[in-house]
Amino acid sequence: MEILGSIILAISHSILFYGKHIGISMIIFEIIFNAVVLYILHKKNKIQNKTGILLLIPIFILSSTFFIFANSTFYIANIAMIFILNLLMYVITTNNKDYISNHLYNTFELFSSTIAECNESAKYTKEKTRENINARNKVNKEVLKKFLLSLLIIIPVVGLVLILLVSADSIFANLFSGIEQLLLNINIETAWDISIRIIVMIIVYLLILSLIFKLQNRYQREEYLPESKKRDTFTVKMLLSVLNFIYLIFCFIQISSLFGKMNIDSNFDYATYARSGFFQLMFVSFINFIVIVVSNKYNQDREKLIQFLSLLLIIFTVIIAMSSMYRMYLYETEYGLTYLRMFVYVILLTELACFIPMIAYIFKNKFDFMKWCMTIGITSYCIVNCINMEKIIINKNLTRESIRSIDYNYISRIASEDSYEILENRLNNSAYEKEQEEISRVMSKILGNTKELDWQEFNISRYKLKDKDYRDLMKELNTIDKKNNYTLRNVINEDINI
Repeated sequence: MEILGSIILAISHSILFYGKHIGISMIIFEIIFNAVVLYILHKKNKIQNKTGILLLIPIFILSSTFFIFANSTFYIANIAMIFILNLLMYVITTNNKDYISNHLYNTFELFSSTIAECNESAKYTKEKTRENINARNKVNKEVLKKFLLSLLIIIPVVGLVLILLVSADSIFANLFSGIEQLLLNINIETAWDISIRIIVMIIVYLLILSLIFKLQNRYQREEYLPESKKRDTFTVKMLLSVLNFIYLIFCFIQISSLFGKMNIDSNFDYATYARSGFFQLMFVSFINFIVIVVSNKYNQDREKLIQFLSLLLIIFTVIIAMSSMYRMYLYETEYGLTYLRMFVYVILLTELACFIPMIAYIFKNKFDFMKWCMTIGITSYCIVNCINMEKIIINKNLTRESIRSIDYNYISRIASEDSYEILENRLNNSAYEKEQEEISRVMSKILGNTKELDWQEFNISRYKLKDKDYRDLMKELNTIDKKNNYTLRNVINEDINI
C-alpha cells in the first residue's frame, strides 16, 4: 500500500510540476497527496488526533492562491508554508494531544529523519520487489534464459518482416509513422530531459515513502519535567516595574505629541518624525511580548503583582504598537504604500491579536497560548494571501493626495495581471496626459508578460486577461500617447507577437 501510494504521488508530482509554473497544479496535488497519505494512515489505524486535519483549511487556501492570483510576491513563501503545514498536520494527527511547542519540535524531527533515512525506503522497495518476484511469479532461471534466447531470435526476424511489409504497402506503413517520428525526434537533449525527470520522480518517491514510514512509526516526545523549585521573582518584578515606569512616560509623550499633536511646532514634518521611529517601536513591542512570556513562566505561584504588572505592560505595548502604526500611516500617506509598509500593518495587527491569548496565559495556568498565537498567525497569513495586496497598494498609490509624486517605477515593478482592471479604470478616468502615459506603459508591460499556459499552469487572473482585445487597446494607447510622441505599438507587437 505504501509503495503504491508513493508511486502514485511521484507520478502526479512529475505530471503537475516538472517543467511547469505552479498554477492549479498545486491544489490538485495537495488533494491527491493528502487523500493518499490520510487513507494509508487511516487503514493502518495511525490517526490519533483528528484535530490536526483542520490544518487542511489553510493548506487548501494557500494552495488556491496559485491559480487565483498572478502576483508572485508570496510564491516561495507559500510553497514553504504549505510544506510546513503538511508536516505539522501529520505530526498532530499521528500523535496524542500535546502542547504545540512539542508538535513543532516533532515536525522538525520528522523532516530531518525523513531525509536522513531516505535510504531505508530504497532498501524496503528492493526487498519487496525481490519478494514479489520470487513469491508470485516463481521465475525459473532456465525459463528466463529460454525467454531471452527466444527474444534474440524473434526480434531480428520480426523486424526484417516489418521492414519488407512497410516498403511493400504505403497504407500499412502509415500505421508505424508515429513510431518512426518518435525515433527520429529522440536526441541527446530529449534523452537528458527524460533522464532528469525519471531521477526527480525516484527522489520524490523515496522521500514520500520515507515520510509515510516515519508517520506510521509514531513517536511522542517525552517532555522533561525537572524538579519543581521555588524561583526568585524579585528580578522579574523589578524588570516589569522599571519597564512600566519608562513606558508610562513614553506613552504620555506619544499621546500628547503624536496623536494629539500638542505643543509641536507648526513646521514640524510628521512624515519624517514617523519614519524615524516606527521600526524601533515595532521591535520594542516584540521585546515586551517576550518579556511577558518569560516573566509569567517564572511566576509559578501566580503572584498577583506579576500578573498586574504584566497586564499593565500589555496595555502599554498596545499603545506603542498603535503609535507605530500611526507613524507608518503618516509616512505612507506622504510617500505612498509599499509591500514593506503593508507588512508592518499586518505584523502589528497580528501581534495585537496575539495579546488576547496572552492575557489568558497570564491568569490561567497551563494555558497553551502558543497554539492560539500560531492559529492567529496562520489565519493572518491566509487573509493577507486572499486580499490581494498588490491591488490595494496600487489603488492606494494612484488615488492618494500628496505633494509627493506617484512612484510609477515601483507600480510597474510590482504590477501583474491581478491589478490590470484597476489600471484600466484609472486610465479611462484620468484627465492628466502624464498619468495616462505612465499607466499605459505599465499596462503594456503586463501585456508583454502574457503567454499561452499549459493546463497545469492555469491561473484565473491570466485567463481573464487573455480575452482582452489587444488591437482595440493598441489604438486607445496610441491615441493617448500621440501628443507625447510615444508609440506603444512596437512595444506591444514585440511582446505579444500580434
